[in-house]
Amino acid sequence: MLDFPTKTLDNIKKYLLRQQKEVEKNLKEVEEDDPAKSDSLAEASEPGTDSYIADTHTKIVVLEEQLKKTDSSIKAALLKIGKGAYGKCEKCKKQIGVGRLLAMPTAQYCLSCSKKSSNCKVNY
Repeated sequence: MLDFPTKTLDNIKKYLLRQQKEVEKNLKEVEEDDPAKSDSLAEASEPGTDSYIADTHTKIVVLEEQLKKTDSSIKAALLKIGKGAYGKCEKCKKQIGVGRLLAMPTAQYCLSCSKKSSNCKVNY
């Protein structure tokens, strides 16, 4: 567990819980808005309807995947908080900087390990 005030950890947990509710709400809305799952558009026979449905469905699938990935990251961070393992880099096992966790509460790696990973991508 990180060596910083309990109040800060509580604030991060509250933020993650709020974010999780928002992500779950967005996931539900996105699924409801998918025209490929709607019976009303399936009955329409206007030219271009099928391409609209396919295009919109593709965008929704990508958005759903991103929301599910975010939800998974939030759940993992909350689980770590519950177990007392939050704030530990998964690669080097050192503490992740407090500033990094405040900016990105779902961070799994310290800044140094994140930079070393392939393609210099930030891991959430």
